Amino acid sequence: MAPMLCPKLIDRGAEQKALAAAVGNASHGTGGLLFLAGEAGVGKSRLAREAVSLATEQGLCVLVGRATESMVRVPFRPITEALMKLARSGVSPDSPQLASYRAALGSLAPVWRRPADDEAEISPVIQAEALLRLLAVAMPQGALLVIEDLHWADPETLAIIEYLADNLADIPVLCVATLRDSEPSAGLDFYRSVTARRIATSLELHRLPASGVRQMAAACLGTDDVPDEVTELLADSDGLPFAVEEILAAASSSGQLVNDAAGWQVRDQVTTRVPASILGSVRNRLAGLGPVVTDVLACAAVLGRQFDWTLLPHMTRLTEPEVLAALRQAQEVQLIDTAAASESSLLRFRHSLTRNAILSDLLPPDLTRRSARAAAAIESAHPGLPGAWCELAAELHAAAGDQERAASLLLEAGRRALRHGALASAAGALRDARKLAAATASDDPALAIDIDEALVIALSLAGNHRELAPVAEQLIARLESAGNNLRRQTRVLLLAARAESELDPAAAAAHLSAARAIAERVRHPITSSWVDAVAARCALDTGNVEGADELAHRALASAEAAGLRGSAADVAFEALQVIGRTERLRDLAAARQAFERAYEIATDEDFVVRRITALHDLGTIDTLIDGSTSRLSEARVLAQRAGAVSTAIVIDLQLAITWSLGTDLDRALEAARQCELGARRFRAQHSEALAINLQAFIAAIRADRDEAEKTAERAERILPGDPEVLFLTWGVTRVTASLFRDDLSRALQESETAMTYRGSAVLLSPRRAWGYYAILQAVSGGDGRGAIERARGAGAAVGWNAGYLAYAEAVLEGRDGHRDRAAALAQEGGVLLAPYAPWWNHLARRLVAPAAFEDGWGRPADWLRQAAAEFEAGGQLRLASACRALLRRAGERVPRSGRGSAQVPPQMRRLGITSREMDVFLLVARGCSNAE
Repeated sequence: MAPMLCPKLIDRGAEQKALAAAVGNASHGTGGLLFLAGEAGVGKSRLAREAVSLATEQGLCVLVGRATESMVRVPFRPITEALMKLARSGVSPDSPQLASYRAALGSLAPVWRRPADDEAEISPVIQAEALLRLLAVAMPQGALLVIEDLHWADPETLAIIEYLADNLADIPVLCVATLRDSEPSAGLDFYRSVTARRIATSLELHRLPASGVRQMAAACLGTDDVPDEVTELLADSDGLPFAVEEILAAASSSGQLVNDAAGWQVRDQVTTRVPASILGSVRNRLAGLGPVVTDVLACAAVLGRQFDWTLLPHMTRLTEPEVLAALRQAQEVQLIDTAAASESSLLRFRHSLTRNAILSDLLPPDLTRRSARAAAAIESAHPGLPGAWCELAAELHAAAGDQERAASLLLEAGRRALRHGALASAAGALRDARKLAAATASDDPALAIDIDEALVIALSLAGNHRELAPVAEQLIARLESAGNNLRRQTRVLLLAARAESELDPAAAAAHLSAARAIAERVRHPITSSWVDAVAARCALDTGNVEGADELAHRALASAEAAGLRGSAADVAFEALQVIGRTERLRDLAAARQAFERAYEIATDEDFVVRRITALHDLGTIDTLIDGSTSRLSEARVLAQRAGAVSTAIVIDLQLAITWSLGTDLDRALEAARQCELGARRFRAQHSEALAINLQAFIAAIRADRDEAEKTAERAERILPGDPEVLFLTWGVTRVTASLFRDDLSRALQESETAMTYRGSAVLLSPRRAWGYYAILQAVSGGDGRGAIERARGAGAAVGWNAGYLAYAEAVLEGRDGHRDRAAALAQEGGVLLAPYAPWWNHLARRLVAPAAFEDGWGRPADWLRQAAAEFEAGGQLRLASACRALLRRAGERVPRSGRGSAQVPPQMRRLGITSREMDVFLLVARGCSNAE
């Protein structure tokens, strides 16, 4: 039978043009992420092959990896498959530029792994950066990375692809990803997210029209004359290119479609059973291959779309030559494909629909028998079931009816994923294990207890407190019923207490009390210190800072006495987190020291989730000191990749807050909206309210008072009466709205209202309300000294706040006649505010300028001229007008407002040049005469 593969793309001219442009950009140094999206059979893989051809023609290195459909997703599978091609071609990451990433690359491609790598720190973000550098360093000529079937990808792979999307623009690498957009999946959610952020482009493929189907048939048959009978034969293809090829192949195989001297003919006396789906096409070809080939393909289908053919002799009782002969026949009728195999022993069905069609024809007893044989073959060929073999064996045991064995293997898979920080994959495997364990007839509760304990740990680390609570309660009941291992009971009680600390303090207290009662019976020092460490965290969450600090130091001392190994290291890490957060209110240097020590423990213990937490804490300190977000962004990538949902939401909020102090307000607004959606999905109401208020704050900066007020009220409705939310909506958002409308009296009233909420809750991170309050009190003649001291006592004298506190103190020093000291403090305030958007410095100077004029310190005239120019350029016309009014009142030269349309560069705005004058300069530069 002649192959019926279409030799060219049909009705994809625009897509080909876009692909060619993307490949061309990559070859010239500008990479990116491009999606090929559409339903099954629409031609995504064919278009991906077109990208491969284009890249090969331009000398780019091509790497291909594919996600697979399975009950449990294997972390990094498509990435590993893609890198194995490099490894087989002799590439090794021995370049000096890759030396620091050798261990990380070894974790993605096992052939590169070395014994010493076991001691190296390998975090998800390092793995992503390692891949990025490998692509850039090992392939300087450029590369194409194709990831197929992203709808089946694991969360860890999706996180790596997102990291690439954020960082490919400056290197010659194009990543092309195919996915189905017609069915829900994590890959589809990821696709929508990154395209919404505009860090990736997308080509959405649609079915072929009738004319396109006819063109495709002509290309497949190698003729310009397609009989009407052939067109009728293809009526059931529904415009899917894959279906067109499959139907033609089936008709040719059956003899219904023949090519004779008169051209292609459809023989009416021969009928090819072609239903509306591919099912009939596959069945017809199988029927013509005979029972041996059918048996081999049925066994292969049980193994998956991509399968290791060396397992088939064990499953079929055939010799290797007999199996290969059968597979060769299947290839000839286009049922299997060898072109995309990543290893010599791997083959794959040409389409997932082909495999599904074969499986659908197996009777349940036959499927059970074949699944059992497949599981036995895998366990014989791969002792210990390393990597993805464990998940596949579990899936096969479940299909064979051995739920207990399947649950045990999924438990092992979940524990492995947990050790590597892949929390989403771990939780997924453990949930499936839990369902299978519940379906077993075994009376032994040990397996169910082991599964639930691992799931509680995974959910706790991921911050999925809503799902954790019922699982933990059931596990506690099982452990109490079993009546053994009191330390194990204590651990589960503490995990539950830790998870419930913020959401349900009463439940957390009950679990803590139960854990402490058991610890007193056990009389084990580390168990008692564990209770102290978690109690410290709960105390901190409820505002008992002194109690939290005392408990944390006691737990740390006990852990240090035990040598900081094993469980003692866990206790020390927990205690240091609490210590760092309490110190954050008093001494940022001491807080950083505690968090750095926690990070060292996390690195020594090789626990990815702990490193995420420690990096998050250190990144928070960075943002408080100088607004730097590099470590916080790294922690976010790690958290998203590991599935630490609650941590990722909090980090998103912190990044949005930090960005809101910069110039890219659109970026901050989008991040705040994403955080709101994520928080709402996981019922994290506190984070949701703060994310909404941040959106109100951005509207306030833009002087949109109505939008700011409306959005702030929406935040207040999320948690009615919550003191922290009210402290922010009044002391930050509303004050900002008033200041950017130059309504100082209203801002002062709102700031004072906010302070009525400050004592109702312990605010464990500095808030901008303190900086506003201090400077407004100072310039209005209120209790400026007291405001500054209270702000410092709240730990707010850092970063942005420190700048405003310096300006506030300058006003007070100037008022007391200390002009030099006042000028120095104003200069210090300018330096502290330099990392943020320039309008924050200009706003502070507009507030203190009247006092500076009156008391004779600083350079208020220069400040106001620069501020007026910057405010006008930024559309803050009321503030610009206020600055000019202050200059006029002081008898200083007042810069004119521009009436032109040109943008004035910052350097020229500082010289007082207006937009109208800039219009003239540009005309002069073009050589225009005066008259012109």
